[in-house]
Amino acid sequence: MPDWFSAENQGAGIAVLDPPGGGAPHLVVFMVDAGPQQNRGLFRIGRSLDAEGRVTGGWTQWIDVPDWFSWENQGAGIAIADLGGGGRDLIVFMVDNGPQQNRGLFRIGRGLDANGNIAGGWTPWIDVPDWFSWENQGAGIAVTPPDAQGRRDLIVFMIDNGPELNRGLYRLGHGLDANGTIAGGWTPWMDVPDWLSWENQGGDIAVMPGTGGGAPGLVVFQIDNAPATANGGQNQAFFRLGTGLGANGAVAAWSQSWLGVPHWFSWENQHGGIATLRLGGRDRLLVLMVDNPGGQNAGLYQMVDLEPDPAVHGQWEVLPFLSGVLGVHAALLPGGEVLFFAGSGSSQNRFDSPDFGDVAKGSAVSVVWNPPGNSFFHPPTLRTADQKVYDLFCGGDAFLPDGRMVSAGGTIDYPFKGRKEAAAFDPATRSWAFLAPMAHERWYPTVIALGDGRLLAASGLEPVQKKVLEIYSAANNAWQQVNLAGNFAGLPLYAHLFQLADGRVFFTGGRMDDPLMPPPSILNIAQNPVPAQMVGGLRDLALRNQSNSVLLAPAQEQRILVCGGGPFDREDPTYATDKADIVDLRGANPAYAAAAPMALPRMHHNTVLLPDRTVFASGGALQQEALERARLQAELYDPASDSWRVMATAAVPRLYHSTAVLLPDGRVVTAGGNPNGGHSVTWMPPDPEEEMRLEVYSPPYLFRGPRPVIGSAPERCAHGETIAIASPQAANIRFVSLMRNCVTTHAFDGGQRLVDLPIQGRDGGTLRATVPGNANVAPAGWYMLFLVDQQGVPSVARWTQVG
Repeated sequence: MPDWFSAENQGAGIAVLDPPGGGAPHLVVFMVDAGPQQNRGLFRIGRSLDAEGRVTGGWTQWIDVPDWFSWENQGAGIAIADLGGGGRDLIVFMVDNGPQQNRGLFRIGRGLDANGNIAGGWTPWIDVPDWFSWENQGAGIAVTPPDAQGRRDLIVFMIDNGPELNRGLYRLGHGLDANGTIAGGWTPWMDVPDWLSWENQGGDIAVMPGTGGGAPGLVVFQIDNAPATANGGQNQAFFRLGTGLGANGAVAAWSQSWLGVPHWFSWENQHGGIATLRLGGRDRLLVLMVDNPGGQNAGLYQMVDLEPDPAVHGQWEVLPFLSGVLGVHAALLPGGEVLFFAGSGSSQNRFDSPDFGDVAKGSAVSVVWNPPGNSFFHPPTLRTADQKVYDLFCGGDAFLPDGRMVSAGGTIDYPFKGRKEAAAFDPATRSWAFLAPMAHERWYPTVIALGDGRLLAASGLEPVQKKVLEIYSAANNAWQQVNLAGNFAGLPLYAHLFQLADGRVFFTGGRMDDPLMPPPSILNIAQNPVPAQMVGGLRDLALRNQSNSVLLAPAQEQRILVCGGGPFDREDPTYATDKADIVDLRGANPAYAAAAPMALPRMHHNTVLLPDRTVFASGGALQQEALERARLQAELYDPASDSWRVMATAAVPRLYHSTAVLLPDGRVVTAGGNPNGGHSVTWMPPDPEEEMRLEVYSPPYLFRGPRPVIGSAPERCAHGETIAIASPQAANIRFVSLMRNCVTTHAFDGGQRLVDLPIQGRDGGTLRATVPGNANVAPAGWYMLFLVDQQGVPSVARWTQVG
């Protein structure tokens, strides 16, 4: 915001001025300047907002609000409304922090024009009655739309900074006129429920017009002053929606959680504000921040969509049935079915019960879902020789080239002792079978597929497991041990590992609930002991617990993204990081470089590669396993533009033990979550701590018109082979890709990858594209074949087996 001159602010606000004769709206910005003398309240107008919220008609000068008497303010705000039928009136509000109890006061400047002139003069300052707070950390003001009789209500908001958790409160003054008279009296103060913050650095309130002539709604805004710790302290801003504002001040329904204001970068704020407007055909929220970086302050604003557009934000749908088993682990099977498995699912009661694993009694360890409908099958439970259930909870998972999904390790006892066993799920027979056991018990291990078809198992709860790798060969059903070099500290729990094009394995620095923080490293598993080449540049290494790592598309480029994450200790108040870093592993001495930060800091989120080569991130929370700070807004990373955009808002929080996988139709299904563990033995009815709902996300590309169609494609192909794909849209295809089916747990999938098949030619309705010759780029196994057209719209996938 140009010409923000203040070095210290004690209040701010934002409003929209609609020209009387129509046309583009104007932006009104307000500040309280806390200079060396008496404070000043000032406003200025940015004329003619375009569809993106940019001021196109220039700015007025800063204009003083007359008779500003306060020397110390603890919040302020503005609103604009037609209160007398003669134009637009400016309502200015302040919280005066005098030597005694605080006061909230407002005054009205009548007849505001686009140049900032107040044609009808100002009212005196008017006290808001029953202002009870001695310390405020934000305040705001709004005016309701006129009712059937043309009457408007004044809404006054405060953040009370008492001895306990802060409170956000508002009250209505009925029948506001241009003289500031409240003809119909005041409602009591109303608490905004589930207030998050102990320390705020600003807040505000705004009115949403009711839909279809119904009652208006509220938007409440707060800036949370994050705890300053050794590793963090960046502020966060939130807003919450309330619908159906009644005459008594009560709201019929509040949104289920606070939503994040994206791209909030400030570590110290000196207030902010919000205003609603309809622009570009959608309801928007203008958000103002005052950044206090030391030295001169800065005023900045952005627009946030309140009305989602599926073609822009995508769309969520909660399915009308439950997952059958908690989705702690999820795998997309060749052919399109989804395997959810949990074993005991973090419930010792379930583990100890004689009914554990009994499908007939509702305590199955796994389930196969045949999307999109309510079609589920519980495979028979696998048992050891002593008839104990093989508890799949917290093992590591990967696919073999023949399509079997292997789970290695897991839980042999509570509290969380690992096991040696490994088992494979065969999608053809829908059954589990034991493989040869590992040499070491592993709990929280990582298992990934290698280019030669073998599987690599790494890490576990005990120190010896962190230093010893095991490699499984299906050809002889045996595990081989290799040791990490003595100078390497070992790999942490659920270490984020990827197979690289040169055969080595990369540890990204991402991990799960482990104080061990080795640096990112390239491991040469062809040698024993395994040497490690350190890779520098990863920022916030201490905050990469429960982060996410993804091999960006296409896999040939060997670029890996690490995004988000938080502290190891659940009691650590540090918020998640928004930092995202990318490393290009094609060079001899690679190092991470900073990428654009995530729109919303989060940890224990899931990332899913999409066929259009973007990365979808969903779920997680601002703090470890903190439901009240769950991230319901998804976001999308576009590597081509290095940008993150907020997507549609989910209905179901997804925290610890949640999963997300790409379906062959291009949608993403999310499942699971039990951050505090459950206590039930059966899955139905759902334990209150176990999230059994399924929610499906349809990306924006599914709302852009017709999809390309694959008429035919080979069911098998070899590395280096050029294949023919029939499609009526062959002339309009931009990408041909192979996507490895997901298998994910604990917010990581080391197997997912998108492999580019360069188009060699087009002949009528046929494409010719070449599979990479390097099996390390495209490990042998089943893949989804996608076509993506020039508009970024993908086909429904066809399954093909490579190798």
